Amino acid sequence: MAGRYSVAIVGGTGRLGYDVSKVFLDEFHSTFPTVRVLTRNPSTAKARDLAERGAILRDFDLENVAQSLAEAFEGIDVVINALPTSTPKDIKRQVAAAAVQHGVKVFFLSEFGVDHTRNDFPGYDHHEWQTKRELASEARELAQGTLTQVIAVYTGLFLELTVKPIMGFDLENNIFACYGSPTQKVTFTSMSDVGRSLARVSALALEPLTASKVPEELRISGTTISFEDVRDLVAQTKGLQKAEVRSEGLEEAKNRLREAPGSHIVEYIRVLMGEGKLDFSDDNLNSLVNPAEAFWKWKSVRDLLSTA
Repeated sequence: MAGRYSVAIVGGTGRLGYDVSKVFLDEFHSTFPTVRVLTRNPSTAKARDLAERGAILRDFDLENVAQSLAEAFEGIDVVINALPTSTPKDIKRQVAAAAVQHGVKVFFLSEFGVDHTRNDFPGYDHHEWQTKRELASEARELAQGTLTQVIAVYTGLFLELTVKPIMGFDLENNIFACYGSPTQKVTFTSMSDVGRSLARVSALALEPLTASKVPEELRISGTTISFEDVRDLVAQTKGLQKAEVRSEGLEEAKNRLREAPGSHIVEYIRVLMGEGKLDFSDDNLNSLVNPAEAFWKWKSVRDLLSTA
């Protein structure tokens, strides 16, 4: 990629934003020499670390959001909304509006997880995904007739955060529990690999020769693996007997959601895992973003286990 561009990462010291920010600063500096990180507290250890790596810190003042965004987005090519789901809807609306208003060329919606367009929870879908769809529709409407491309990147589950007991992967105690078939595969992507993918998609969307190849919605698949596969890897790496994967009926789990809409989002995600809605292995744009792993090697569950 020949261009030299600028990026602003809103929520750049957060759980995902910090990893994304580090990747832009450490691995894509030649393409993105200007990295502005918006944070509510520039004095935190993470903020100071990013500043030492070369980030330009901008105060994200929740009492004066419009002014904060206006200063941060001036002259910026790419805006990444890495704000957490808990951020009020109005603030996320202002981020999208400011990106379009300031002529940002690429705006990434706050997605980077479940592809909720595949959900099949009629009348009882989780409110977080309903909000995401609403904000995406509004942002795309704002961007109509402008030079801003609004992009959603779906990455499956975050590898470091979801191979955990809450999702049925109790690695420490060699206990595994799923909804539906234990052979159903699920896509996980490392948070650093999410950052690399965003950098690559940004560059592709900004370069005239490749811009037309970038759709407004795309899936990437860092690693795709089943409960049984994870169980086998744990047995191999820890020298343990293969544990039994406890499987609960998928329809029973889904019925509980119908009867109690608004249940914890983890329960929804575990149903999606069982339904195969989080298996992106055959339906992704890895070949565009990281063809044949030419730019980096996707982090795997085996890699995760080796560093645990």
